[in-house]
Amino acid sequence: MGDFKPYAKEFFEQHSDLVSKNNMTIQAFETEQSKLLKNVAIREAWIAYLAAYPHQAAYFRSAASFKNQTSIVNGKKVGSDTNFYKLFVEQCHNLLRNGGRCGMITPGGIYADLGAKRLREMLLFECKVDSLFGLSNERNIFDAVHHAQKFCILAFGKSGSTESFRAAFRINTREAISREKLDEFLNSGKADLRLTTDLIRRLSPDSLSIMEFKNETDVRITEKMLRFPFLGEQVLGNWNVQLTREFDMTGDSDLYQTKPGKSRLPLFEGKMINQFTPSFAKPRYWVARKAGRLRVLGKTEDRGQRIESDCHRLCFRDVASNTNERTMISAILPPCFFGHTISAVRVLGADGTELLPKPVQAFLCGVWNSFAVDYMIRSKVSSHLSFFYIYQLPIPRLTINDPAFVAIANRSARLICSAPEFDGVSHEFGLAGPHEGATDPAERARLRAELDGIIANLYGLTEEEFAHILTTFPVVPQAIKDAALAAFREFAPKTIDQQIAALLSAGESSTVEFKSSVRWDMRENRLNEPLKYSVIKTVAAFLNSNGGTLLIGIDDERRVVGLRGDYNQFKKADVRDAFENWLTSQFIDQFGKPASRLYSLTFHEVEGQDVCRIEVQPSPDPVFVDEKGGKPAQLYIRTGNSSRALDTRESIEYSRHRWP
Repeated sequence: MGDFKPYAKEFFEQHSDLVSKNNMTIQAFETEQSKLLKNVAIREAWIAYLAAYPHQAAYFRSAASFKNQTSIVNGKKVGSDTNFYKLFVEQCHNLLRNGGRCGMITPGGIYADLGAKRLREMLLFECKVDSLFGLSNERNIFDAVHHAQKFCILAFGKSGSTESFRAAFRINTREAISREKLDEFLNSGKADLRLTTDLIRRLSPDSLSIMEFKNETDVRITEKMLRFPFLGEQVLGNWNVQLTREFDMTGDSDLYQTKPGKSRLPLFEGKMINQFTPSFAKPRYWVARKAGRLRVLGKTEDRGQRIESDCHRLCFRDVASNTNERTMISAILPPCFFGHTISAVRVLGADGTELLPKPVQAFLCGVWNSFAVDYMIRSKVSSHLSFFYIYQLPIPRLTINDPAFVAIANRSARLICSAPEFDGVSHEFGLAGPHEGATDPAERARLRAELDGIIANLYGLTEEEFAHILTTFPVVPQAIKDAALAAFREFAPKTIDQQIAALLSAGESSTVEFKSSVRWDMRENRLNEPLKYSVIKTVAAFLNSNGGTLLIGIDDERRVVGLRGDYNQFKKADVRDAFENWLTSQFIDQFGKPASRLYSLTFHEVEGQDVCRIEVQPSPDPVFVDEKGGKPAQLYIRTGNSSRALDTRESIEYSRHRWP
C-alpha cells in the first residue's frame, strides 16, 4: 500500500523488458521512455494514466468521508499525499457502526508516520484501541515486500476514547503469521506492556507518534532522555539548527553528469555515507558547480557569494530502518551537492545569524551516531528519517564551555578528519592538524566506544539501562557493544578520590598536567616567585585549547608532594584559604574577572597531603599571559602534554580559526 501517485517505471515496465524498477539509471530510463512514447498507443495510454490521478486525488482530499487524511503539525500541513493504507484505515472506521469492532493489518506507518497523525487522533480520541502490535518482515514472510518494511496488527472499536491499550513491537512475523502462533506469543508475557494516551502525549506532543517500547525500562530511559530540549526547540542564547534539502534525484536529474570533470562537484546520495565517513561508496553523478549554484540560489542573484555547497557540512541519511545495523547514519561531507536521500544541517548562532561552526557540527555528529540517540529514533521510524523525527530528538544543547562538549566534539573530529579532503579544515574542528585524524581501525573503534560511553553518561543513564539499549541492536557485533559498555563504566561519574587516582594513573596529556608547587622551588628549597608563571601559562593554554585539569602538589613522576612549601609563605591560620585567595588573584590579574567563571579551584587530601585541583573550561575569547618584564603578552596553547607559546603569525592564524 504505497502513495497514490503515478509510477512511471511501473507503467512502462508493462511495455518494455528493458525497464526495471531498481536496476536502471535515470538517464537510461529516460532514454527508453522517450523511445516508447513515440508509439502512439503507448503515448495515449500514458496520458490517460496520468490524467486519472489528479481527479481521484482531489476527490480523496475533499470528500467528507476522508477528512482524516491530512494532518496539521506545528501549524503546517503534512501527509497531504494520498496513501492507500490511510484510505483503508479511515474507510474501515466509516463502515463500522457505533460499538462495532475492527481488526486489520496495516503498514507500520499508522503508529509512527507524521502524515498519519490525524488518523491516530481518530483512533485514540474517537475509538477504543484494544491492541497495537508492530511486526517486522526480517524473515521475508511477505515475499514481495522489502525485509525492512514494518506492519501493524491493529484492533479497535468505534466508540468512546482510548485511555490505554495493549502493545508490543518488533515482533518477528513468524510469531504472528497464524492464529496459533499469535496466541502463543500473546500468552508468553512478551506483550504485557500497556501504553497510555497520556504517555504518548507527553513523549510526542506534536505528532502523537507511538514509540516502539518493549517494556517499562524503555519508558524509563525515554523519560530520562526527554529532560533535554528537542532539537527543533528554539533555545534562547544558544545554537539552534535548521534542516535542509538540496536536489531531487528525479526532478533535478538534468544537472547530473556521469563523469567527473573540471569545476564539477560530486553528487552525494544516502548510500554513499556511513557513520563519520562520507566515502562509503563512490559517486554515480557529478554536477557542474555553476549550474548547481544557479539551481540552489533560485531567484537570488549569483554574485559569487559563499553557499553551503562550498562548505563542509553535517548531513544524515534519509533512508533508515530499525532492522538495519544502525538507523541514524550521520557524517560531515566535503564541498558537494547532494540528492534527496541526504539532508543537511544549518547551525544558527545564539543571535540567529547563519553559521557553520565546525565544533558544533562535530558534537552533533558524535551525538547522532551514538547508540543512545540511535535507540531513541529507531523506536519511531519505519523507513525514512523525516525532519520531524530529527527535530523531536532530545539533544543536550551544550556549548564549547562544557567539558562534555569538548570531549565529544574532539573525539568526533578525530573520526571525521581522517581523509585528505579534511586536511585544510582540521584546525576549524579544534584539532592541532591533519595528523590528529584517526585512521587506524583499532583507534577509531576505541574513539567510537568512548563517544558512546560519554554520551550515555551525559543522558544520565544507569549501566543497566545502557546495557538494555545495546540489546536493541542485534545486528551490531557483540565486541562493539562490549567496548561501549566498558567505556560507559570508564566515564561514569567517580568519587573525587577515584577521579584523582585515575588522573595520576593516566599521566599528563593534552588535558592534564601536574605541578609540584606554584612558587616554592622544590629543588633549591627556596621561594621562587617567577615559578608562578608556569602555572599561569598552563591555565592559559587550557583556556585557549580544549580545557583541562591541573593538579598542584604532584611532581613529574606522579608522586604526591603536597602544598606545604607554598602554604609556608602565608602567616594566616587558614593557609588553604589564603593560598586559594592569592592564586585566584593572580589569575584575575592575568585573565580578567570575566574569565573566572571558566576555572574552579578545589582542595583534596591525597595520601595525607593537600592537592589543589584546577578545572579549566575552554575560553570563548583568546587569553594572553603577560610576564611583566617588558616582553609582549603571549598566547599559549596545549600541544601534546605541554604548553607552547605561539609567535605573532601563529597567534593570528590560530585565533582566526578558533575564534572566527
